[in-house]
Amino acid sequence: MARDAHGDHGRRALVLAAALALSCAGVREALTPAPQGQPSGRDGWLLYTLGALRFEAPAGWAASGGPRHLKLEGLSGGARLEVSTPEAVFASPAACLADAEAVMKRGEAMQRVRRHATTFGGARGLFLEGDSAGWHVWAWAACEGGTQYQVFLTARSPAPPEVVDAYRSLTASARLGGDA
Repeated sequence: MARDAHGDHGRRALVLAAALALSCAGVREALTPAPQGQPSGRDGWLLYTLGALRFEAPAGWAASGGPRHLKLEGLSGGARLEVSTPEAVFASPAACLADAEAVMKRGEAMQRVRRHATTFGGARGLFLEGDSAGWHVWAWAACEGGTQYQVFLTARSPAPPEVVDAYRSLTASARLGGDA
């Protein structure tokens, strides 16, 4: 039985649509509209919200992502800020922080690594800073209840003043939970 060209294309489109529907979260998020920042009250900065986390970032950085993962890219790819929440909700803040510790241990392969307990956005968490293959990395993992927030800011090394300003603004403006 001969197939017409339209039938083959229609079936291929259905298969493609099904594959996309079953694909990983990153691909699903790529199909959603880019996150929109709101004016923060500071010229050149926007306020972004992901879950219970609010923070400021440079207005000129391109946003992409979805409800669980936000990526902001600046300086023609020379800087990136990623904020995400895993799908898993932890039974307790202690379990959340234990998982955050495992996430941070992955970064120990970098050079000149510093890692310690901290607060981020007013919540208990962990901080990691280091260098890897010409990039400088700042990373936080913080827990609000059973939800973990993972925040990574990376820039080509040495980090330009715009990125250092983004780092300072991020740490000063981030708020989790009731203050968010």
